[in-house]
Amino acid sequence: MIVVSSGPAGITAAATAIWPGFGENVRVLKWILERVQGRGEAQETPIGYVPPPQSLDLSGLNLSPDTLAELLRVDVDDWQLEAEDQGLFLEKFGDRLSVEIRQEYQALLKRLGKP
Repeated sequence: MIVVSSGPAGITAAATAIWPGFGENVRVLKWILERVQGRGEAQETPIGYVPPPQSLDLSGLNLSPDTLAELLRVDVDDWQLEAEDQGLFLEKFGDRLSVEIRQEYQALLKRLGKP
């Protein structure tokens, strides 16, 4: 799992987007390809791997170090709330939900410190 987000939606407390826009997502895709090729760095978090700041190509962007840190921060409290919402969504599938997805969801809850 790969996430580049300050919280589940990548939105600041003031409800403003802090990533420059969808056109810049190629920078994250480049990092993903580097990871697949065994060259990219990553930091493990409860929700998966995120890029360390120096591993993203940020040339031409006007992101402050504080903004970049916020983009890459994983707030466990926010993600616990997100996981609750995901659980409600997954419940809709009942017995049709695959064992693998159910197991992955349970593993996420465990990593987030939820019973």
